[in-house]
Amino acid sequence: MKEMMIGLPAILILAALTTALAVAAWGAILNRGRLSACNVGEGTHAGSVTRKTDAAIATRHLLVKVGSDAGHVAACGASEVPIGTVPDEASAAEENVEVALLGAATSTRKMVASEAIDAGEKVYTAASGKVQDLPAGAGTYYCVGTALTAASADGDVIEVDPAPAEKTVVSG
Repeated sequence: MKEMMIGLPAILILAALTTALAVAAWGAILNRGRLSACNVGEGTHAGSVTRKTDAAIATRHLLVKVGSDAGHVAACGASEVPIGTVPDEASAAEENVEVALLGAATSTRKMVASEAIDAGEKVYTAASGKVQDLPAGAGTYYCVGTALTAASADGDVIEVDPAPAEKTVVSG
């Protein structure tokens, strides 16, 4: 009888662990392998946040801005204020993506160039979430850091020492 009493708690613990594992596996199947987290938008964050996309983001390392609301992001335009980069792709709207915040960077960031850029140049917002060196055309742009590696053409991925977005007005 004493052996059965000791075995019963072990059986109950084993049953609880098996149930927890089954629930976790079912959650992974429902999320198709994507990581999901509770209370993503609450509290404080260390260097990055998770947001939903307004549309597909087909290229990694693009600059993003606040999207249709505070819980969404969209590719940043040349004259729009960027909040960070997206190190991954999103195949459709409403997908969760990591946003590596510019103002909270503890490491370098990869960004996509829109043109040839020399290492050591300041980089600024360009169309479609890309970066460029100081634009010649009149307009409002945002400096987002310093290129640490060079780009030879549109679409090249460069390493950037990021900085909080700083407004720069270029007059013709």
